[in-house]
Amino acid sequence: MNLLHLFLFGVIFSALGAIPPGLINLAAAVRTITRGYRAGLMVSLGAGVIQLFYTFISVYFIDIIIRNAIITETINWIAGIIFLGLGLFYVFKKVKKIQPVENTSDSKHFGYGIVVAAMNFLIIPTWIFVAVWLKGNGYDFTHFREILFISLGSALGAIFVFIGYVRMSRHIIQKMSRIIKYTNRFLGVIFLSLAAYQVLRIFYLR
Repeated sequence: MNLLHLFLFGVIFSALGAIPPGLINLAAAVRTITRGYRAGLMVSLGAGVIQLFYTFISVYFIDIIIRNAIITETINWIAGIIFLGLGLFYVFKKVKKIQPVENTSDSKHFGYGIVVAAMNFLIIPTWIFVAVWLKGNGYDFTHFREILFISLGSALGAIFVFIGYVRMSRHIIQKMSRIIKYTNRFLGVIFLSLAAYQVLRIFYLR
């Protein structure tokens, strides 16, 4: 029963963390707008692989990480710098007309999802917090299968939300096509806001 609980915890916490607009779900939505539904789906699956990997690493090394504040602060600084760079990129990027769907391979979109998700270091501190909370409630993660089950749940929960963004992006195209030209500016504002949040979070924790 504990394994089922851990799997469900993984699904729920990951889904809740992925619902707010962020690096990965917006990337999946934008790829859907520019390349089609299947491309967005493959990006979501690729991002899910990284979600599984980052969750596994966070939980597996939880005891080492929580004893080393330098590791946590370094992760937060790297995430802030990445968000700042992406925010500036999208704010100053010239808006182009949406081109017809390109006939590119699924593996290319899947790889894009992996690369984008790999830049989202916020997954690690988020799951460090979740793992600490679970350890305080009787889950010690002493067995490999416990870590694997919560990581699989985390991946599934994230993929579910990412696909939701993919489906919503198709709805936006059909019902509100004029919004598309503002996509880059919107992404820029989101990423700059995340960068500002990271900086405030780092200095607040001090």
